[in-house]
Amino acid sequence: MRENTVKQRMRRGEPVRGVWLALPSVESARLMARTPADWLVVDVEHAPLGAETMTRMVAAIADSGGPAPLVRLANAGVENVKRALDAGAWGVIAPMINTRAEAEAFVAAAKFPPVGQRSFGSAWAGLAFDVDMPDYLRIANEQTIAMVQIENRAALDHLDEIFDVPGLDGVFVGPVDLAISFGLAPDPENPDPRLRRALDEILRVATAAGLPVGIYCSSAEAAAERLQQGFVMVNVATDVAVLSQGVRARFA
Repeated sequence: MRENTVKQRMRRGEPVRGVWLALPSVESARLMARTPADWLVVDVEHAPLGAETMTRMVAAIADSGGPAPLVRLANAGVENVKRALDAGAWGVIAPMINTRAEAEAFVAAAKFPPVGQRSFGSAWAGLAFDVDMPDYLRIANEQTIAMVQIENRAALDHLDEIFDVPGLDGVFVGPVDLAISFGLAPDPENPDPRLRRALDEILRVATAAGLPVGIYCSSAEAAAERLQQGFVMVNVATDVAVLSQGVRARFA
């Protein structure tokens, strides 16, 4: 069986670095899975990715024996959670969670009974952990990651309630949408004090609840700074940005 070392390391407060994947490409995912990344997120929320492509990208990452395959969902609906985990994702990130009720519904969809209400039946989910179906049912709740994404000021009044939901494994901050919700420019490293205070509060409440916190970063330099601030899960690159910037640099 393959252990979800990313989940274990985050619990210990150790940094885990990854890459954001928005290109709907199995071939690109295979290449990225051979990098030193600890995890790769297949972004289904904002990328032109359907269920079949997502499933094949997750499989390509899992079969590499390298990074943990994660999926950022289009939304926290049961169908989206089920498709990603049944594909073999080691973890799912649910965007735009603003209330405890939304967090509870997400965890219920992501965890098998008695923790949640997830349906069992995928012949592929266990392959990502090198186990058969019965063993996957036994290990899934412990090995998979269910993270809520905090990215709207509306969530800030409910952090204690959201982070107290049983079965929740972590918090991921979407600083771009969080900045927009304050009427700020869509900059993930916006220096406005309102955003800085919001990030500090999320870190404080999550740490008190024993939850590791990740955050989206625009660059490796920004990721290094976020690690210094107390975040443990950071992306050092996005495939789209690296491709575009790399080609422009060659022309320059």
